[in-house]
Amino acid sequence: MKKELLNNLFDSYSTYKAANIRSDFITHQELKERIAALKQSGLFTVEKIGESIERREIFSIKIGKGKAKILAWSQMHGDEPTATAALLDIFNFLSANDSFDSLRKSILQNLEIHFIPMLNPDGAARYQRENAFNIDLNRDALRFQSDESQLLWKYAEKLKPEFGFNLHDQNSYYTAGRANNPSAISLLSPPMDHVKSINYTREKSMQVILKIREALEQFIPGQIARYSDDYEPRAFGDNLTRAGIGVVLIESGFYRNDYNKDFVRKLNFISLLTAFETIIEKDYEKLFYADYFDIPENMKMLFDLLLRNLKLEFNRRTFVVDVGINRTKKHDLQKQEFYYEGTIAELGDLSVFYGIEEENLEGYSIQSKNELKVDEPANFQILKNGSTKFEVVNGFLKSL
Repeated sequence: MKKELLNNLFDSYSTYKAANIRSDFITHQELKERIAALKQSGLFTVEKIGESIERREIFSIKIGKGKAKILAWSQMHGDEPTATAALLDIFNFLSANDSFDSLRKSILQNLEIHFIPMLNPDGAARYQRENAFNIDLNRDALRFQSDESQLLWKYAEKLKPEFGFNLHDQNSYYTAGRANNPSAISLLSPPMDHVKSINYTREKSMQVILKIREALEQFIPGQIARYSDDYEPRAFGDNLTRAGIGVVLIESGFYRNDYNKDFVRKLNFISLLTAFETIIEKDYEKLFYADYFDIPENMKMLFDLLLRNLKLEFNRRTFVVDVGINRTKKHDLQKQEFYYEGTIAELGDLSVFYGIEEENLEGYSIQSKNELKVDEPANFQILKNGSTKFEVVNGFLKSL
């Protein structure tokens, strides 16, 4: 995509951002209302393709009459809604009529895109990764025990798309390589076997990923990572790749201070439009696929809070430790609000790691009613010269 067009899309994003749709939580009812509006537009073909275990409707949305077929699905993990919100933004963009009409016309004429937003509505209702009976849909591509898994596989099998976009979220603990740069977006061309063979199908997905990376580097330099390509025989991406579909996994990660993931949602919007355009132009073919391996690996190098150089008293001895704390985001279904649970993720020498929030507390000591342990709640006091100066409450550092 030409730099001017890309920058204009980036700057104009707010025009297409679906109003009153959160990036971090979407209800099935909200999705249905937006889909009903698409149906009325006449531009999209909306089809109910089945139901979840708890009988929530699952839809496909088709647009375009081109030869190249694309399938994109989101939220097969119920607590990963960022891409679902981005797809609603994409629908708004494709419905508009403005200075980007040339790009829209090209997409509609050259592509046939099928979207399945919120594949796991039961998990979305619970704000959990798994489905209604607590299995991971992305580990159900062999047994197909879940209705949702069967729907996705049968749809892909019938459509036979050239490319598939598998849209997920990842947590905030990953960096792009061994650096203090959170992975805002991670990308993967899934392998099709344990030796990670590369055939024409994988080459194409790697080349498309390189085009996405090229575009995103203009906005988030150093914050794009390559997701682990360990073969997972039960996963959809790996099996669809083996079936001849060029799968591109996009993981919505963390961008500093973007706790609601609004900016990362925007990056999804840019990533998908970049991918659509390069598939049309086929300019991805000019790139050397092996450059894909130059993308920094997704590394788990971050804590939500990292407290360095604290003194810990134990058995009448004093030790110096770092404390890495992570906060799990949870959703109270009754109150319809988020809350966090802070736990101690690691203790000891954490000098090779980073914190989204960091404090060097050299000269300070830990005081806790209970023995500090990994995976236990992060609640303790921090003293200096016998006086309490800080308190860690549920994983948050508070000055006293």
